[in-house]
Amino acid sequence: MNKVVTPAESRQPVEALAPAVKTFTVLSPVGMPPKITKKQAAPRLESLDGKTIYLVDCRFDDSIELLKQIEAWFGTHMPSVKARIVSLSATYQKDDPKTWEEIKANGDAAIIGVGHCSNCAPAVTTHAVTLETKYGVPTVALHTDKFDKVAASVAKMAGLPEAPRAFVPQPVMGKTAAELAAYVNGNDPITGRPVMQEVVQALTMAAAFSGKQLDRQTSDRAADARARRCDAGGDKPRAG
Repeated sequence: MNKVVTPAESRQPVEALAPAVKTFTVLSPVGMPPKITKKQAAPRLESLDGKTIYLVDCRFDDSIELLKQIEAWFGTHMPSVKARIVSLSATYQKDDPKTWEEIKANGDAAIIGVGHCSNCAPAVTTHAVTLETKYGVPTVALHTDKFDKVAASVAKMAGLPEAPRAFVPQPVMGKTAAELAAYVNGNDPITGRPVMQEVVQALTMAAAFSGKQLDRQTSDRAADARARRCDAGGDKPRAG
């Protein structure tokens, strides 16, 4: 401790107080990753023949209009399938156990969509995972292609990275019936495969691959699609 001496006449040492020590608590900027609990997808169907498929409208603008075109597709291409359109009881941000119970009791599979905004894409993914893992209903989530990474991230964090999903072009909102029919009858812009082929296969084929395999498969398909366009003269390959 410091010693302070008074003028010569007193010669008595005086103790000076040490300055107060301040302490600070800081948080690590690295953070901690959330714990992910792996979940199990519902068993896939052997066939869609004679099955009832619920087309679940997430109630985002014009989602139901795209689902109407999917309903029409089944009527034309798989008439034995009973496609039934239902809308969520409330907004897409809320869980809907009443609707999930109805689908479980009366349906065989579900298609839910459309995720075409930064809020509804995560919600659609979450609802699809809920139907798959909690209610045992094979489900495909439909999104627009701008939200493929969002859908993949949410599915991973929900514990089901392989959650089946298919994509149509952006946007859905404001499109005519003919334009939406072209989406449904066209190719997935992410994978290059027919949208409805992906949907049917996702409901009837076991999703027995990991999320990394799904991402790799999607990437490979996208590369194949680009190669086909190059062969057709539609795109020029980039150097390097």
